[in-house]
Amino acid sequence: MNKLKASKMKKGYAELKLGMDKKDVLELFGNPTGTRLRDGIETLTWKHSEWKGLFRGGNVTRTITVDFENGKLTGYDSENMDRSCF
Repeated sequence: MNKLKASKMKKGYAELKLGMDKKDVLELFGNPTGTRLRDGIETLTWKHSEWKGLFRGGNVTRTITVDFENGKLTGYDSENMDRSCF
């Protein structure tokens, strides 16, 4: 898994804005853990998984997925960003 920490993922996700340049998104999150190009849309994914302890939900995996068209952010989504970082 990527070394991107949960707190940095949450902070970066809050800063995403439609129309951002790809380079600015990469500055927020670093290299993605996954990429896909389909019908002119480039999709980048970052995943971070961590063990929270048995009584705090076990293993938590956070995911951020962003879409770019012509180098501009056209959409983004996440999973488990509302889970505690601690």
